[in-house]
Amino acid sequence: MSDRFSEIVASIMLIISVATASLATGVIQRERESLKLVMSMEGVSGMPPHVAVATAALGTFRGLAVDVLWARADALQTAGNYFEAQTLSQWITTLQPRFPKVWAFQAWNLAYNISVSTPVADERWGWVNKGMELLRSQGIPLNPDDASLPMELAWIFFDKLGGKHDREHWYYKVRLAREFRELLGDITGGRTTQDAISRFRIIVDAAESLDELSGDAEASKVLQLIKEHGAEPNEALVRMFGNVSLYAGSLDTQILEGQVLPAGTNRSLLSALIDNPSLAETMFNVVIPHLQKRALLDRYHMNLAFMLEQMERYGPLDWGHPHAHGIYWSELGVSRGRETLRREKINELMIIRTRLLNLLHLTRTGRIEFDPRSDRIDLLPDPRFIEGYEYGMQNAVELIQSAEGVSAAEFGLADIGDLLQGYEAFLQEATVFCYLYGDEAEAAGCFAKLRKIAEEDGRGDEPIYTNGVQGFLAVRLAEVLDIDVSNTRQFLDAMIQRAMLDGLAKGRLDTFNRFVNVAFSVYDRRYSASKPGSVHINREARLPPFPDIVAASFTSAMKQESNPVLVRSRIWAWAPASLREKTWGELADILATHASAVGLAPLRAFPPPTPADENTETADTPSGALPSP
Repeated sequence: MSDRFSEIVASIMLIISVATASLATGVIQRERESLKLVMSMEGVSGMPPHVAVATAALGTFRGLAVDVLWARADALQTAGNYFEAQTLSQWITTLQPRFPKVWAFQAWNLAYNISVSTPVADERWGWVNKGMELLRSQGIPLNPDDASLPMELAWIFFDKLGGKHDREHWYYKVRLAREFRELLGDITGGRTTQDAISRFRIIVDAAESLDELSGDAEASKVLQLIKEHGAEPNEALVRMFGNVSLYAGSLDTQILEGQVLPAGTNRSLLSALIDNPSLAETMFNVVIPHLQKRALLDRYHMNLAFMLEQMERYGPLDWGHPHAHGIYWSELGVSRGRETLRREKINELMIIRTRLLNLLHLTRTGRIEFDPRSDRIDLLPDPRFIEGYEYGMQNAVELIQSAEGVSAAEFGLADIGDLLQGYEAFLQEATVFCYLYGDEAEAAGCFAKLRKIAEEDGRGDEPIYTNGVQGFLAVRLAEVLDIDVSNTRQFLDAMIQRAMLDGLAKGRLDTFNRFVNVAFSVYDRRYSASKPGSVHINREARLPPFPDIVAASFTSAMKQESNPVLVRSRIWAWAPASLREKTWGELADILATHASAVGLAPLRAFPPPTPADENTETADTPSGALPSP
């Protein structure tokens, strides 16, 4: 009887246990899903057959296999066996695509370790690009709630492409600029922020598919025209037209070759569009925006609405700039981080700092001047991002002061003091850039904020702050240009040289005039007299008339063989006619010799000034015989 009773009790307990376990299964599963602990094979179709077989065979032991492979890959990485570690990490991401750390490990290995194993710039770029593409097309989509992977991608754009640590960083910048200038054109240069946003909104609002596009009668005619001329409505077509536009605006091409079309141009299609302006308008306002949209979605895996949101929030982001992508992916990391259940494990402060660093660098270098003929790229200051930085700083402060705060991972919650040093550095540079690029009121506003921070920190009595904005600028400009402020002639020459290189060489007469005006203000204040009839305050220190100083600095720079002939040719093309006439007699022979030595036609590289120049010169047209870029 005792045994029988025990069996009955055991059976009842078994039934109760099974029932209870069944009821708890749903709750546990939901909790596993909410904590992202579920192992899913979603998105790994097309895996190598041997890995697919191993995955099916391992079953529930797959997690153990991942642990073993991960330990081995980490050991290989530490030992410097990067290629072997890369192979193992590929297996891990195939077996367990929901393991963000391995995606980050693999992308970092490609972009930072394997890339530097080759001295060939193009091969380096290939590995760096593979690292970015791995995250962009696989790691981030397969881990849609993870905040760390967007941050990893943002850092690659910020540091590897936007930084200067890799010896080939300029090559990376050129490749990115070419990719996106071919695809999107220059939608920000010379435009207001709102104009740039409006141009990008056309792409955002474009048709989603070719079927939708075909429903438009005019668009359908354009698609038929494309087919008749042996082309396809795809990304390659967009890039072909983008290249034509780039070369049409290339001053270097005009100097080196004259007006030419790039290789690969579909000349018959281009001629047909020139002959039919109505179809050309539909092509470039309807069809091309659709193809641009599909490329951003299908190749770059970027959310166009989110891209537009960042432009509206921070300013006219040029998507050919590394820091524009740094903003996009760091902002994605911020938005994901705020929604995760385990925020204390995420260093949100680091993500926010990356956002602000990107904005700081965009203020320094946010305007791209790119020439496809010589792969020339210049990254110039863009004060339009000052407002964006201020917004980013304000938003960061609001997050820190919110009830949830901002996580600094193992360091606890962040406070405002964690951001003030970066903010002060930004205000210093913003004050200088605003002044040099023509907005003295904005410069004064930035300086006032800077002085307030210094006063609150007990540094308000330092000379750099007590002598006002002019005194601050004198010191900061000297630091930027690495000159001795006590040597006024050196200062004037440095400013004029900067006017030539940052202004004329890049086709910016406004920048040229601004630097020259800064030089003249110093000259006028220290060594000259503005009012007629007034006496020079220091006769022994008298300098030549200011136009002669400008001409002397211009002549010196144009003679320097250390300045590439192509750079000097651009300076000459944009120089004011009066300056070219004043210096032509001294420069003509030496410039012709230098041009011939590098295979350039002297009269094309350095056309002599003519009386017509005085009548045709405008604020945004190069002087001389060259057409406007």
